[in-house]
Amino acid sequence: MQQFPPSHILTLTGSPRQRGRMHGEILRRDIRELLRLWKEYLAAVNAIAAEKYIRELVNHTNFNAAIEKWTPGLLEEVRGIAEGAGENFIDIFAFQLQDEEWWYGQVRNQKHKNEADTCSALGWRGDGKHPNLVAQNMDMPDYMQGYQVVLRIQDDHSNHEILVFSVAGLIALNGINSSPLGIVCNNLSQLSHSREGLPVAYVLRGALEQNSFAEARSFLTSVPHASGQNYILGSPMQIIDLECSASQVVEFSPEGRSRSVCHTNHPLVNRDYNKSLLSPGTSAEGLQAQLDARTVNSRTRYQLLSIHLSAVEWLNIEPETARRLLSSHGSQEHPICRHPGIGENWSTLGTSIMQFGHPAYLYACPGSPCTSKFTEFPLPSSQSQM
Repeated sequence: MQQFPPSHILTLTGSPRQRGRMHGEILRRDIRELLRLWKEYLAAVNAIAAEKYIRELVNHTNFNAAIEKWTPGLLEEVRGIAEGAGENFIDIFAFQLQDEEWWYGQVRNQKHKNEADTCSALGWRGDGKHPNLVAQNMDMPDYMQGYQVVLRIQDDHSNHEILVFSVAGLIALNGINSSPLGIVCNNLSQLSHSREGLPVAYVLRGALEQNSFAEARSFLTSVPHASGQNYILGSPMQIIDLECSASQVVEFSPEGRSRSVCHTNHPLVNRDYNKSLLSPGTSAEGLQAQLDARTVNSRTRYQLLSIHLSAVEWLNIEPETARRLLSSHGSQEHPICRHPGIGENWSTLGTSIMQFGHPAYLYACPGSPCTSKFTEFPLPSSQSQM
């Protein structure tokens, strides 16, 4: 049964540059191997030498100003990763742009890649006796399997801690902090993007740098978003779902379910569409038909999660319940739990379940939740939530 090896659970301390160097040095071999696989993937998908494509991506976008303004220190952490791993900074910087590379490649190649079929997430409001919970299946390309990590990031000047699920060399895929508050995300490639916005990995880490739910919510609604993305933000008292695009942030609340929310990879309330990826001159009805045709996988998974959550609306979800929901193979063609080597060679990279009790816990596994062993990571509470 697959589980995190001790070598892939890191505690990072010191300044941002020092934390990055620790990350890079400890995982140097994994980072180098993963960068090689990533470049092979980029070359195959985009029919261009990976090094040339990476430099195009960096030169034709301008994320640095937003990163420096909204997440000061994280660019230093990325520089540290490059130094520790002995890799080119541009490569490590571009590797952080997983969601941004997807829409950049779509626009560059003037075609749609089937990348809306990734990730299923849910949030659950407890009843006072049972803690709130958010959870996610993080689906990524198969080549990332085996490089999953959990990073425990400690602030030298406070008792603030962050736990993130990620892969070697990447600053975050989702996470929870000791406030406690946690965040998971789903790509919404149909929404508008910005070449000068804040990339998703930095949005995640920036939200986790906040000390309260209110601060994290304000951060998510204030930053300029580089990519269309859905975020479920949770804490002991509150859960919110925000669909974010370059020009809008819209809250989503499902009808008929007061205790739960779920999301996959198509927008439900945000209409700030990325029209460059759709046929020009189409009516509103035609526009929606195009989106529906491209999101069958996402809509199927969303319906399955909604049905499951509605069936247990008045029960209480424990981490084991969330694991079972995210292990669903209710649709053989479009399963919530995805295994390597099937379909478009995308699979569930790992599952994160965040429970906001005292203490809070991250339960995480590498790979599919139906076959992998979860590791329990406690987080001592640093302050009460507002």
